[in-house]
Amino acid sequence: MTEVVKYFDRERICFLTATSKTEAFYELSRLVAPAVSRPSAEIYTAVSERESQISTYVGDGIAIPHAKLLGAPESVVAVGISRGGISWDGKDGELTRVVVFIVWNDIDHIQLLSKIARLFARESMVTSLLNANSADEVLSALLPTAVEPAPTIPEHNLSIAGITFRAAMHMAREAELQAVLLYPDPLGTLSFLREEDFSYGSPPLFLITQDLNMYPRYEDYQFGEVVQLPYRGLRRRNLVEMSLIYLLSKSRLKKGDKVLNIFGNDETQELDTISYTDVERDFALFFSLSSTKRPRDLEEAVFSRIIQISGEIAEEGREGKPVGTLFVLGSHEEVLKHTQQLVINPFHGYNAEERNVLDPSLEETIKEFSRIDGAFIIRGDGVIMSAGTYVRTNTAVRKVPYGLGARHTAAAAITAVSDAVAIAISESTRKISIFSDGQRVMVF
Repeated sequence: MTEVVKYFDRERICFLTATSKTEAFYELSRLVAPAVSRPSAEIYTAVSERESQISTYVGDGIAIPHAKLLGAPESVVAVGISRGGISWDGKDGELTRVVVFIVWNDIDHIQLLSKIARLFARESMVTSLLNANSADEVLSALLPTAVEPAPTIPEHNLSIAGITFRAAMHMAREAELQAVLLYPDPLGTLSFLREEDFSYGSPPLFLITQDLNMYPRYEDYQFGEVVQLPYRGLRRRNLVEMSLIYLLSKSRLKKGDKVLNIFGNDETQELDTISYTDVERDFALFFSLSSTKRPRDLEEAVFSRIIQISGEIAEEGREGKPVGTLFVLGSHEEVLKHTQQLVINPFHGYNAEERNVLDPSLEETIKEFSRIDGAFIIRGDGVIMSAGTYVRTNTAVRKVPYGLGARHTAAAAITAVSDAVAIAISESTRKISIFSDGQRVMVF
């Protein structure tokens, strides 16, 4: 997260006196105005108009209001802390206590939003900010600490982790494997690593984590790749599989690679398991997807983002109940010829940048609309064209496994008549299926 540090300034941190969203916007607009040399009223109007389209409350007491400000010299961030809480959308329940206020004039605003959202999703972040008594203390809570905290885990666990790691590296060298993937989050420390572990001839070591802020001194180690996964709440049984799918979609791994995975148990704080993956053999269906009628306009980041959201929907459901839904990605012009709306399209009328799946503030909206019958139709660059959409084709589907229902049949049908890729979540089994060229090519 060090690349986000430059956006924070103690002069743009305040403890809000606001009791409403409108008042908060006024306060934060005044903080931002000097940095962008624009009137605070202009900033307030831009952010308020954006907010009127789709709420920027992202959950866990955090809101990220933002807007594009033409002519602004750079992206600027302000942070407001509300100890009393603000009712963001006039609904009962959870209050907004941290407001991250962003204006930008660059093409990378979605990447900035993603980085900011990931930083503020750190566990206990809201509590740390509410306990701060000054702007300097807020900055200390936001920025990585200079020294890795001492682990609060038994020395025996660290010893086992070191033995497991060194055994895996020895196996990887002897077998001439292409990579070793290390998932240290069950420990939350890298202190079990030794300098001699990174000997000449060892395969590249990937650090795989869901929160890089746990390892502020990771640069002290010779990692060939550091990957912060966007997935949250993964169970042990699917951690490695989801991670490998993500790495493949990002081209961090390739066909023919053979790797070892080192992971463990969050509950017991142990790093005690080594697994072997032959990428070409174990992910043959992924490469089948890549070699079939994959839409040319589908960006890897969009595919990966929908895989992430699908995993969270399958894991969490909504309000404690399982949810099934369908995402159709790419070739939207051809796809829309075979659809009709079941309900009024909730994304109609919004600017393209306001309805892009890469915008982290849309995540809760997507999850909420996943309860609506029908499919999400998503353009290859991530813009949501519609939700609650009925897929209708006259094409007979083939090779749809027995027992799958209408949602999976629709996924097979729409990919048979177009180059689109479809991702279906089963409400009953919570499994995620990927369809291409009229058939299911992957399930996990």
